[in-house]
Amino acid sequence: MIEKDPILANYSAPLKLVALLILLILSLLFTSLFGIAFALPFWGFDVVELTVNSDYSNPETISLLKYLQVVNQLGLFIFPPILFAYWVSRKITAYLLLNIKPQLRVIVVSIMIIFVSLPFIGWLGEINQSLSLPESLSGIENWMERMENKANELIIAFLNVKSMGGMMFNVFMIAIIPAVGEEFLFRGVILRLFKEWTKNAHIAVLVSAFLFSALHMQFYGFLPRLLLGIILGYLFVWSGSLWIPMLIHFINNAFAIIYIYATGSIDLLNSDVDSIGTSDNAFIIAMSATFMIFLMLIVYKWYRDKYITETGVDS
Repeated sequence: MIEKDPILANYSAPLKLVALLILLILSLLFTSLFGIAFALPFWGFDVVELTVNSDYSNPETISLLKYLQVVNQLGLFIFPPILFAYWVSRKITAYLLLNIKPQLRVIVVSIMIIFVSLPFIGWLGEINQSLSLPESLSGIENWMERMENKANELIIAFLNVKSMGGMMFNVFMIAIIPAVGEEFLFRGVILRLFKEWTKNAHIAVLVSAFLFSALHMQFYGFLPRLLLGIILGYLFVWSGSLWIPMLIHFINNAFAIIYIYATGSIDLLNSDVDSIGTSDNAFIIAMSATFMIFLMLIVYKWYRDKYITETGVDS
C-alpha cells in the first residue's frame, strides 16, 4: 500500500500560511464554543453575563475568565501548530524541532540573556508608552488605551492570588501554556514558513517577532515584546531547537509571577508588571544592551562554528 503524502506537504509557503490562518480561526471558534458549553454545568447560564460584566472583584468571574483563558490558548496556540505540523510532515516533533537536544552552554547563556536584557527591555517599554498617534488618529489611540487598561486590569486580577495553589495555576496559565503554545506557533511554524518563503532567516525572525507582539493587542507594550520576539527568534534559528525559546519564554513569564507572589505587594500588583527588573539608570540600561548583544553574539559564534564543522562551508 502506497502511503500518501501529508495534506500540506507539497503546498508552497504562502498557501501553507493561508491554511494555517484558516486552521487558527476554525480551532479558536471550535474550542471557544466547546469551552462555553463545558462551562455551563459549572457556572450555569450566567457564563455570558460574567464574562461581559467583567467584575474582577467577583471570584466566580475570575475563575471563569481563567478557565476561558486556558481554553482559548489551547485553541489558538496548542492545537493548530500540532495539527499543522502533522499535515505538513506527520512527524510533529521533528517539524517543530522538538527532537533537537540543545547544548547546555546554549541553555545557560540564553538564560543569562533574558535576565541581563530586562533593564533595556524596560527602557524600550518606557519609550513605547511615550509614543502617540497623530491627532487624526486620536480615536484609535483612545481605543488602544482602553484595551490596554482593560488587559492590565485583567492580568492584575489574575496575579492577585494569596495561595500557593493559585500561584501555581498562574504559572501554568501565564507561563507554561504561552511558553509552549506561542513558541509552537510563532517560532516553530510561522518563522519556519517565512524562512521557507523568503529564504532569509533575518526576515523570518523579524516578521514572526512582529506578529508575536502584534497578536497580544497591547500597543504600549509593542516594542519590548517585539525585542523579546527577536531574541527568541534568533535563539531558535541559531540553536536549531525549539526548546531554547520555550525555556526562555517560560522563565521570562514565570519570573514575574513568582516574584509578585513572593513579595505579596499590592503596590507592585497595581503597577506595570513588565517593569520588574527594569531601571531608569542610563548606565545600567546601556550595560544591559551591551551584555545582551555580547551574549547573543556568543551564541551566534557557536552556531557558526557548528555550521562550519558540519558542512565545511564558511558562509
